[in-house]
Amino acid sequence: MERWMPFRRSRQDKVVDLVRRVADAGDPGAHGQGVEVVVEAPRTKWWRALFNRDDTLAQARIVVTREGGEVRYPFDIQLVTAYGANAAHRLGTRPGWAVSNSAGMAFVIQKGTHRTGFDFEELTAGAVAALAKLRRKPQERGWRARIDRDITRR
Repeated sequence: MERWMPFRRSRQDKVVDLVRRVADAGDPGAHGQGVEVVVEAPRTKWWRALFNRDDTLAQARIVVTREGGEVRYPFDIQLVTAYGANAAHRLGTRPGWAVSNSAGMAFVIQKGTHRTGFDFEELTAGAVAALAKLRRKPQERGWRARIDRDITRR
């Protein structure tokens, strides 16, 4: 497991580089089931969380590679937040995106085709925007990201 890399919400270029690095490597992960880039929003101030019930961790887990290291559309982003499976439906949709709750988990999904090329900037921006909207008035600082190669999917 790699260390967390801090970034500002308005400066996502480091996260885009992480996503691109995993995709370019075609990394199948430690168990051959893929690699995710995990984006984590800063925790809400305790006094604000007290009234908004928003004191839990908020993560977006970007599925960059799938089984065998395959990189392809659609790209799934699992949202791990206090809203559970309903998180995706609280967001609404963006052009080129879909939302889903499947097996009790919330997902936002970037659609596309292999002919259009991969838009890792939009993929990263979509993950950060989803967390920012769910977090309500998120801070500029305190965001972090890392690569997770220890993925097991069922």
